[in-house]
Amino acid sequence: MNRIYRVVCFSAFAGALAWLLGPSLYELVIRWSSDPAYSHGFLVPVFAVYLLVRRRGMAGVSSPAVAWGLGLLGIGALLEIAAGVVMVRTLAHYSLPFFAAGICLVFCGWHCLKWAWPSIVFLFFMVPLPGPLGDLLSHPLQRVATKVATYVVQLIGVPAIAEGNVIVLSEARLGVAEACSGLRMLVSFVTFAVAVVFLVDRKPWEKAVVLLSAVPIAIIANVTRITVTAALYEWVSSELAEAVFHDLAGWLMMPLALALLAGELRLLSALFVEAPVREALPVASIAGMKKAPPKPVARSVGRRKHLRAR
Repeated sequence: MNRIYRVVCFSAFAGALAWLLGPSLYELVIRWSSDPAYSHGFLVPVFAVYLLVRRRGMAGVSSPAVAWGLGLLGIGALLEIAAGVVMVRTLAHYSLPFFAAGICLVFCGWHCLKWAWPSIVFLFFMVPLPGPLGDLLSHPLQRVATKVATYVVQLIGVPAIAEGNVIVLSEARLGVAEACSGLRMLVSFVTFAVAVVFLVDRKPWEKAVVLLSAVPIAIIANVTRITVTAALYEWVSSELAEAVFHDLAGWLMMPLALALLAGELRLLSALFVEAPVREALPVASIAGMKKAPPKPVARSVGRRKHLRAR
């Protein structure tokens, strides 16, 4: 009877949440469909479910942690209210993981949350960045991409000067617009890097290195795109450079970044090799040791014959 009561309560509660969160989910789907920077959002729930299946051996139910669960549900409700008050819908989108964690604790306890926490945390990556935060990150990334790309272009023998966010070449001016700052690449690649961290069986410090390297790798991929475009402007033609910059390079940035990430994992495996564990030799107890009888001393035949002759 207790189990039936829990199932009924859970179903009613899930239905109420679906009604409450339906508009937020619909807005997310529209944003994923219209903004290429967040098209990976469709894959986030799928990967979250895959993590649940992958960790199914840890699934279980313990005593409900009602107080903690209601606290997380309260945070989600406050985010929904704040989104309506300040008219920032992103706050409502961030409430989804808090509601998921609260449901786990209220109905299934800490054991269930221990099983589901990677999937719940990963749900944050399906939410687009708030507009002000995106602008705050975009401008520094735009400036860094311009400066570093100018240096690399000069390094390969192409004359170039940075004027603001424009790379002045001998034959053209290559503008690093806000859309070319690498923010889209950064958001998508960090999401993939977190997914890799959840999948690979590595030490915690190695996973931390992978996460910290996600930003530099995304910047390297974007700088490579700008550098190749500048080289094509100087060495081939402006038509090919424009085609590569706006079409082909945009598709190749993510495979390049993933290849760099795979190389980093291989490098970590090659540099830090665990020493083989040697089995400890059995230690005999001193009290249980018996004194071995002395070995007989062999006498030579010639010595015995010499003694008899005397």
